[in-house]
Amino acid sequence: MNVTAKRSDLQGLRGFAIVAVLGFHFYPEIVPNGYLGVDQFFVLSGFLMCMLLKRVETQPTCTLITLFYSKRFKRILPLYLFTILLSMISLYSVFPDTIAEFNKNSALGALLFVSNTAKSKEDDYFVQLTKAMDIFTHTWSLSVEVQFYFLVPVVFLVALRLPEKLQVGFYIVLGICSYAFFYISQDFIAFNNVFARIWQFLVGMIVYTIGLPNPQYQVINQDIEECENLIDSEEVPETPCNMYSYFLLLGLFTVAAFPLKLHPLIVRPLVTVGTGSFILISEGNFLVSNKLISYIGDISYALYLLHWPIYSYWKLNWVQYDQLLIFVLLSSIILAVIVHETFEKWYLNLSSTSVGLLVVLLFASNVILIEKDKFLPPVDRFTWNNMTPEEANHQWNLRDQGNLHVPYCRYERGGPFGWCNHTGLAGKYKIVVIGNSWTANQGSIIHEECGNKASGILQGSIPTCEILYPTQDNLACKQYYDSFVERIQQETPDYLFLVSRYISVGDPFPANVTSFEEDPVYQIMKWQMLRLSSSTKKRIFILDAVPRVNTKLIDRIASWVKDGVDPVEIDNRLGQSKDNLIDPETYQLARKRYAELVKDFKGRCTLIDFNPEFYNNSTGTFRLFDSKGFSYYTSGMHLTPHGLEHIRHVWRDVCRKIE
Repeated sequence: MNVTAKRSDLQGLRGFAIVAVLGFHFYPEIVPNGYLGVDQFFVLSGFLMCMLLKRVETQPTCTLITLFYSKRFKRILPLYLFTILLSMISLYSVFPDTIAEFNKNSALGALLFVSNTAKSKEDDYFVQLTKAMDIFTHTWSLSVEVQFYFLVPVVFLVALRLPEKLQVGFYIVLGICSYAFFYISQDFIAFNNVFARIWQFLVGMIVYTIGLPNPQYQVINQDIEECENLIDSEEVPETPCNMYSYFLLLGLFTVAAFPLKLHPLIVRPLVTVGTGSFILISEGNFLVSNKLISYIGDISYALYLLHWPIYSYWKLNWVQYDQLLIFVLLSSIILAVIVHETFEKWYLNLSSTSVGLLVVLLFASNVILIEKDKFLPPVDRFTWNNMTPEEANHQWNLRDQGNLHVPYCRYERGGPFGWCNHTGLAGKYKIVVIGNSWTANQGSIIHEECGNKASGILQGSIPTCEILYPTQDNLACKQYYDSFVERIQQETPDYLFLVSRYISVGDPFPANVTSFEEDPVYQIMKWQMLRLSSSTKKRIFILDAVPRVNTKLIDRIASWVKDGVDPVEIDNRLGQSKDNLIDPETYQLARKRYAELVKDFKGRCTLIDFNPEFYNNSTGTFRLFDSKGFSYYTSGMHLTPHGLEHIRHVWRDVCRKIE
């Protein structure tokens, strides 16, 4: 009895892998190891690449390379570029204005397949996932794969010139070298760097190579346009399904679905080798060969590309509504099906010339969208007064991330976050300013007001993270909670500024806790202050908590003022009235904890308080805009250029105390 050897099992394995990745992205607490699905994709890609190259191994070298690239790029580029285009259109139309600047840089990296070039811990993939500000975070894996495309023909051609018995050995030796690099590298490098991933592609290539002598596993005479689906046009004898494949599948499923996070140095090799072994014996495994899971494999590429921007939109706008997450997931699947059945199937049936023209059109369209602001007049903190409130507020929101870059600072890397040294100083004191994005937001003002007192100003910031507490148990914040102390111990500044927007330092007391002596949050803050103060020669200045604001309504302030809405009513809508503050308990508790620190450290600490500059005594409300409608805040929860000028005198008074 014969059956058609369609490798639906491999499509099913792709379906299994994408389900794991979706589980990790949408429900990381439940599926903390689902990221290993990407490792399985790498193995499958290596298998496919070896298959394509084997098909044309008798061709001249130039022909072999040309055929390989033309077929692979025809498969991946149109949908990839189309997804970037959709994401850019969405970025400018439905996403918050404040992430536009940041994502334009990310889009350019995705377009050039360099999204995997993480330079520090804060660029780490897992850190980026917790923020979801980058709608192109997930393109790192496509960057790794495309970068390997430029290496694999060389690897294959070298192996081809060796005796057949040595080819697999060559792949193994090369894989061991790559794994050694993976093993000794820092986590964010081991995750992102193509040289730390070569061994996973090679596992797929080894599997294909050792499967060739056995006709049961041979995949030949492929329809090249459909090779991604691994459809064999030959017929092979039907054989009983190897029961070991079920045990392997169970093991892979157990690792991916395990509710506790497993160490990647252990599980990544197990999943990689296990996936390769499974491919060898999976044919006939009905669990991965059924039509549903195979179809999920068919749409997996579209689903992988489309799901993250949709998730990011939810995370940035509706994260408080957990119940909506299932609808976000379903929307991702539905959109992937539509795109697969229409656009993806359509372009795969086009000629190579037509696909080439489509790729050029999509690429050019993306470049135009990414660089569109270069055709607009610049807007900085000195030109806003020539604009209407509506125009200025919109531009400040749009350029929020870009305005965090301090022009006086020489960054250790690209900025606006991380460490940088201020230039052009004329004083005698060494100052260090550390915190979250509010440090970057106010870096220019600090330079302008304190520069005449400072021989050096070192600025260090990371988004979201407070200095005195590992914010929301964020992975990056836990790392920087200690690394900030290490840097201060190295620098031993005269004066230290802690400039952070409050988040977790306002967390409520745990049950049955009524005093700061029993409060774990305060005790952690106090311990951090002890470590920082021991390396600070003179004084520490701490920015006190300011009220939170309904940032979704910031862009409506100007129109409300123009329409004659009572300013107090606007304060109420923004959650800034005395009786209508957003999270009033956490705000007040954060201020009490800061006050307790000042008390406990007896003259070593001084609070910087912006509240008097925003509180309107006559109305009893916090006022975040002026009488014309110019906003003091961006929708990214930073001070606008107008807001910075509004509090400039506070920093001037602080800097006068430096002596």
